[in-house]
Amino acid sequence: MSYTVIENFLPKSIQDTIEEQFHFNTQWNYVSFTSGNAKEIEGHNESVVDDNIKECPQLVHISQWGGKPNPETFGLTRMVLSFLENATGCTVGDIHKIKTNMNLKDESFKGKYHPPHADHKSPEYFTLIYYIKDSDGPTRIFQKSTLDPMPYKDLEVVGEVHPKKGRAILLKSNLMHTGTCPIENENRLVINFVFKATNLKIDFDVPNVLSVSKH
Repeated sequence: MSYTVIENFLPKSIQDTIEEQFHFNTQWNYVSFTSGNAKEIEGHNESVVDDNIKECPQLVHISQWGGKPNPETFGLTRMVLSFLENATGCTVGDIHKIKTNMNLKDESFKGKYHPPHADHKSPEYFTLIYYIKDSDGPTRIFQKSTLDPMPYKDLEVVGEVHPKKGRAILLKSNLMHTGTCPIENENRLVINFVFKATNLKIDFDVPNVLSVSKH
């Protein structure tokens, strides 16, 4: 099991609050690339050679990076991880980053995707990708991780997950993956969480999180 897709991860009211926050009430920063095409992992400086790869600018908002929370959105985004803890019984530890990406419509991206990358080289970290709104522009999952000798070579897509409001993907942060720009919708909004957690498995059992005692 390399990743798990979770539907309706958050209550509808929380989904709506997050969408409103990032659609109308958030300050964004312009970045000239998504992940870059040259990476250094475990001493390897590699470039992905793939005609399907297309780099582009994006807008980003940092809720936390390197232990420094942004009071504008940290409380709201950290709550998402609290729902993960409640659903799985895990305990979230070190949060490497919480970053929201906005990819804008680009019709030239048909059949293309951003440079494949890993969010963290260590297998001790998890990535949770949360889709803020319905859109196109799937997340593509590849078969390799940073534990492979040449993680950027001979990549094959083993899964595609399409943006749907309330949907989330859980995977190890060292697994190669990438996103893409929408070609039909105005934008694509995702929150990317990279964190450590105890008692968390990718293939966790979906529990009954409510315990009810009737009197």
